[in-house]
Amino acid sequence: MKNFNKSLLVTAMASASCGVYAAAETDKPNILIIVGDDVGFADTEPYGSEVNTPNLMALADEGVKFTNFHASPTSSVTRSMMLTGANSHEVGLGTFDYAVYPDAIGKPGYEGYLTRGGVTVSTLLKNSGYHTYLAGKWHLGHEDGFLPDDRGFEESYGILAGGSNHFNRNMMFPAKNANTAKALQKGEIPVVEEEPLYRNGMVVKDLYKGEYSDQVYTNEIIKMIDRNRADGKPFFAYVPFTAIHLPLQAPEAAYQDKIDYYVKHGWDDIREDRFNKMKLMGVIPKDATISERNSLSRPWDSLSAQDKAWYGKKMAVAMGMMELQDQQIGQITDYLKDIGEYDNTYVIYLADNGPEAADVTGENISDLIRTWTGHHFDNSTENLGNANSSVSLGPEWASASTGGLSWYKAYTAEGGIRVPFIVKPAKSMLGKKGALAAGTQTNSMSQVKDVAATVLDIAGVTHPGTQYQGRKVAPMSGVSLLPFFEGKNTEVHHADNPIPFELFGSGILLKGDYKIIRISTGMGGDSQWNLYNTKLDPAEQNDLSTEMPELFKQMLADYKAYSTKQNIVPVDEKWNPFENVK
Repeated sequence: MKNFNKSLLVTAMASASCGVYAAAETDKPNILIIVGDDVGFADTEPYGSEVNTPNLMALADEGVKFTNFHASPTSSVTRSMMLTGANSHEVGLGTFDYAVYPDAIGKPGYEGYLTRGGVTVSTLLKNSGYHTYLAGKWHLGHEDGFLPDDRGFEESYGILAGGSNHFNRNMMFPAKNANTAKALQKGEIPVVEEEPLYRNGMVVKDLYKGEYSDQVYTNEIIKMIDRNRADGKPFFAYVPFTAIHLPLQAPEAAYQDKIDYYVKHGWDDIREDRFNKMKLMGVIPKDATISERNSLSRPWDSLSAQDKAWYGKKMAVAMGMMELQDQQIGQITDYLKDIGEYDNTYVIYLADNGPEAADVTGENISDLIRTWTGHHFDNSTENLGNANSSVSLGPEWASASTGGLSWYKAYTAEGGIRVPFIVKPAKSMLGKKGALAAGTQTNSMSQVKDVAATVLDIAGVTHPGTQYQGRKVAPMSGVSLLPFFEGKNTEVHHADNPIPFELFGSGILLKGDYKIIRISTGMGGDSQWNLYNTKLDPAEQNDLSTEMPELFKQMLADYKAYSTKQNIVPVDEKWNPFENVK
C-alpha cells in the first residue's frame, strides 16, 4: 500500500461513520467486480500458486471459491457476456478486434464490439438507483455511442483498448490508423503511439505517467466511490485491471526476489508443482491427470543457461504483477472496511481468460508485431520489466500458469477458459439459515454469463428480456448464483442445461459435468469432436465419446442447433488467430 494516496485514506477514515449510516439507509448491497487480465487458473494462491496473494486468500476464506468456473478464451468476448448475460454472438463479440477471421467481417454477430443488442447490467443498475463506476480497461468499443458512459457508467476512467504500457499508457501494438498505413507503404516500421485515456467519454491527458497502471485504476475507483458515498445510494464498481496482460512490466521491487526461483525451477517444474498443489487443496480431483506437453512447448532442460535466465525473469515479472494486483485488491477492500461498507458489499473476483501464450518476440505472432516490438524495445535480460521493454508470457509459461490444464488463452480447452472465480457475499447473505458457509470451495460448474444474472439478482433488478427502450436486445442466458449461495440449489446449473460457445472455429458445449470440444488444425488441434468429464478430468485427457455415445450425440445436436441459430461463420481449418493478430 506504499503508493496509496494518503490524503484520500485520511479523508475516508475521517468520514467512516458517514459510510456506516449510508449503508444502513439502503437495503441494497454494493457490488464490486474485479477482473484480473490474462490470469491463469493456477496463478493465484487460492488456486495452487507459489505467489503470495493474501487478499485473494482472505476473500476466498470469507466467501465462496469456484473451481469449475468458465470464462471465454479472450478478453472482450468474456466482458461482453459478463456485463450482459447474453451469448457473445448475440451482442457483437463472435470475434474480437485484434484477430478477425476474414470471412466473418461485416457479418452480424462479428462486429468486434459490444453492440446495442446487449443491455448492460451497469445500465440497468444506474436506472435503478445505483451509482455505477468503472476504472481500468474497457475493450468493448472505441466509437462514440459505445463507450463506458454510453453503456451505463456514471463515472469512468481508463483505456478503451485491450492493454497498454503499464508505466506510460503507450500502445502495446502498432496503431490501427493512417500513420501506420503510411509507414508500411514506405517500408518503414510504425512509431509507438500513445493509447488514449478516457474520462467519462472524453479523451484526457495522462496525469499519471510513471505510475503503475493498476495502482492508478485502484486510486481512481476509490475516488469515485468516495465522492458520492454520503448520499446513501448503493454502488456498482467495476475494476478491470490490465495486469497481468502484456507487456510484462512491473516495479523492480515486485519481482527481484522471484528471479532466481523461476530460473532454477523452470516451466516444467512449476507446472507440475502447481498441478500437485491443486490436488492437495481439492481444487482438482486427487486422481486427475496432467495434460501432455502441447506442440508449441519445449522442455525447460533444452534451453541454454542464457535462455533460462531470460525466460525465468519473464515469469518473475509476471508473478510480481500478480502480487501487485493482490495488494491493490487489498487497498480497495481496506478502504471499504474503513468507510463501513465492506460487510454490505459483494466482492467478485475473476479472470477474463487463460494466460497469454502468444509471444510478441517469437514465431506464433504476426510479422508486423514481432518486427515492431524488436525495433522499439530493449528486451535484453537486464532490461526486462522496465517501461521500455515489451514481452509476453509465451506458450510454455502459459502452460505452467494453467497448472497443467490443456492449452491457454485463445483456446476453448480448459486452460483457456477455466479461471479463478471468488465471490465474497454481503454479510447478510452469509448469515442466512441454510446458506453456504464462509470458506466454501465448490466444483459446481458455472460460467461467465452467470455474473450478470447474479449482479441483477443482488440488486433486485429484473432483466428486460428481449426489448429495452424500444430496441431489441439479447435475452439473458446466465443464471443467478444466489439460490446456490442460499442453499436452495445444490448445483448452479441443471445437468441438462446446454451451454454452447464458439470462437475462431473452435466450439464447445458444457452440460453438467461434461464438455464437448473441437479445436481446429490451424489452432493445433485435430478438428475432431471429443467428450470429457471436466469435473473429474479437468486437463481433458480421457475422451469419452465412444464410451458415452448417446450423450455425445445429444451434445453435438445441441451445439449444431446453437451454431445454426447464431449463424456462426465456418472458419478455415488452417487459419490461426495468433499469426493474424494485427
